[in-house]
Amino acid sequence: MNILLKNISLIQDKKIVIKDVLIENQNITRIEKQINDAENAEMFDGKNLFLTPGLIDVHTHTRTPGFEYKEDLSSFNQAAIHGGVTMVCAMANIDPIPDNPETYQRIQKQLSTFSVIDIYQMGAVTRDLKTNEIVDFDQMKMVGAKWFSNDGFGIQSKRTMEKILIEIKKHDLLISTHLESNQIKKHGMMDQTNFTKKHNIPSFDKSSEYLQLARDIELLKVTNARYHAGHISTKESVDLIRKAKSEGLNITCEVTPNHLLLTSEMIQNDSGIYKINPPIRTEVDRQSLIIGLQDGTIDCIATDHAPHTSEEKKIPINQAAFGMIGLDFSFSLMYTHLVKTNLLSLQQLIDKMHTNPNKIFRLNANQIKVGEIANLVVWDLNKKYEINKQNLKSKQTNTPFLNQEVFAENQLVIIKGKKIFQKEDI
Repeated sequence: MNILLKNISLIQDKKIVIKDVLIENQNITRIEKQINDAENAEMFDGKNLFLTPGLIDVHTHTRTPGFEYKEDLSSFNQAAIHGGVTMVCAMANIDPIPDNPETYQRIQKQLSTFSVIDIYQMGAVTRDLKTNEIVDFDQMKMVGAKWFSNDGFGIQSKRTMEKILIEIKKHDLLISTHLESNQIKKHGMMDQTNFTKKHNIPSFDKSSEYLQLARDIELLKVTNARYHAGHISTKESVDLIRKAKSEGLNITCEVTPNHLLLTSEMIQNDSGIYKINPPIRTEVDRQSLIIGLQDGTIDCIATDHAPHTSEEKKIPINQAAFGMIGLDFSFSLMYTHLVKTNLLSLQQLIDKMHTNPNKIFRLNANQIKVGEIANLVVWDLNKKYEINKQNLKSKQTNTPFLNQEVFAENQLVIIKGKKIFQKEDI
């Protein structure tokens, strides 16, 4: 069925305009001031609503295959759609690990067959994620792998990282790094605070992140491979990436809503709900991340959506798993805390959650233009709602943002020209 969105706000040529948008079959066929001759089209009144392309999240954990008790493909898809996300990249710390062509191909086929949204599986960088044996990038590329990451495990050997970057450059691929030094982290759980010292919770210094980044930037000066720094969390990382970009290096990066909004001093009880990797940092780091978003040093906002059960999270920090969910509400959270507070413009937020990840990862996602495939989301930016257990679509609730009120409620999701989700009271 064709769909006509009437009187809806959208951004064209960096300005917010009100237009009618006609979708026929899979494509956007007309964007005009008024469309009154669309036959056989289901009409939606878009007055006071806002249209964006489907959002892109380049750092997620589907938990498929191997960990479906945390999240399965059905709940993952529902969480993404509820959050207005229609395209994601999935990390490789699953079981089996996609570190060879056969496994990669089998997992990607499963994701493609049983998902409504587009899920692109990342390949592992090294065998079993933890070794120094790099994967066969040539063969992996032949079966469709274009993005690689050892998320959850830093590359410890400089020589191994050098070999990886040479291969990434040779085959025109992209690496998304997890920056973490085992020598510095050891058994650390979070940033050191008065709370960690009082309760004897092992901490580790943030140099675990930025020293590996500094090492990799030196290697990039030789290889200039497509290098994307995942979930950066420190002031030093922002400073290093800003300088590297000024020198013309091929480096991009992302930040999570968690690191933009939370600080380590907020942790005042021995519960794993705040435990993520990299850890929540200081207010100085948080402010530096926001400045990095504003000046373009940080390219993308990505959730690092990491579902865990209550049994894995609502336990003492020493025993809890690392990770938080975020797919369901990341846009609403960022709109509320960044756009409504005038830290970012709405255009900048869309750039961080669609335009930039699309360009950096070469995902070929649609824009709101005539002739493009219609993957679209309709938002009520003025509608306030509560993030709670009742409206989450993920299997899990491991987030400290539970019970927080936010603006920007998802009203309608269209994927490939078909209505996939509609808020009941639209």
